[in-house]
Amino acid sequence: MGSDDSIGGQVGELALVKYIRDEFGAGLLKDLTIGIGDDAAVLKVGGRNLLISADTMCEGVHFDLAFATAYQVGFKLVSVNVSDIYAMGGAPEWFLLTTSLSSGTSATSATSDRFAREFLSGVKAALNLYGAALIGGDVTSSRSGIVLTGIVLGGAKSPISRKGARAGDKIYVSGVLGDSACGLELLKKIMAPVAPEKDDGPNKPLPWEIMRPLITRHLMPKVIQQDFGTATVSAMMDISDGLSLDLRRLCQESGVGAAIYENNIPMSAQMTTAAGFLNKDPLKFSLCGGEDYEYLFTSADKIDTAHYIGDITDSGLVFIGKDGRQMDLMDCGYEHFKT
Repeated sequence: MGSDDSIGGQVGELALVKYIRDEFGAGLLKDLTIGIGDDAAVLKVGGRNLLISADTMCEGVHFDLAFATAYQVGFKLVSVNVSDIYAMGGAPEWFLLTTSLSSGTSATSATSDRFAREFLSGVKAALNLYGAALIGGDVTSSRSGIVLTGIVLGGAKSPISRKGARAGDKIYVSGVLGDSACGLELLKKIMAPVAPEKDDGPNKPLPWEIMRPLITRHLMPKVIQQDFGTATVSAMMDISDGLSLDLRRLCQESGVGAAIYENNIPMSAQMTTAAGFLNKDPLKFSLCGGEDYEYLFTSADKIDTAHYIGDITDSGLVFIGKDGRQMDLMDCGYEHFKT
């Protein structure tokens, strides 16, 4: 660590992760085949590849109980963890859960038992959906806010890391981008819990059929294992912090560059309609929004089950607009500690 305050609040999450990786990466276990810096760690155990990943959700950072229910928070916690396993080409098997609940917050003080039950009901529904089992964890109190951590374990025949992209590979995403970020902006307008899983929602500020898929993507993302057919995937990660930032991460890990085409970025009709109402740029939602939990991957093969958005190059990050003009890829995305 130098004198430029290279970790913590002055620079951000990426600098902190790099510092941790530099400090601890040299002590890798002999059975560890993929370590710090990917969506999941991979250990060779008993002749199989064991995948392990962890994600934390904090009240006020990852969820707001002003417009999210306990059930939705529980469901989302499992989904964001499972997404990391799918991003490595694996399948989830086991789940560990740590909950730190505060009895002093207005959201939970009088109904802490109800919150816990509804939260666990959401966790159970998601685990059933993904075919994973809860096997342990921890329960503690919190002096300020709710903190929830999931640890997911799974297996993969051939794990896919972020490091294999090569110049000439095509860049793909598994689905439309920007829906979650747009859904969050709509929830900020509504400022009340809604239950899209029960088809329970208002028709303001937009018709419910427009808002429902966007709000659902933010509150209760359902992650789907990507089908590659017979294609070989060279690198992959999930899109959790925005396409622009996550593409930078994949390129940095692989030591390559990228060129992506505005015309090829997939956006839903509902998102573009809602973005217009919100007076927001739908492209910025797609590039910078985060929490899409789709998959960004590269391959030398043509893959018809995904959206081709660009190509891996030797260096640089280029964005090619609808008019054919080339510019630097927008430097944006969600990064902790940055304001």
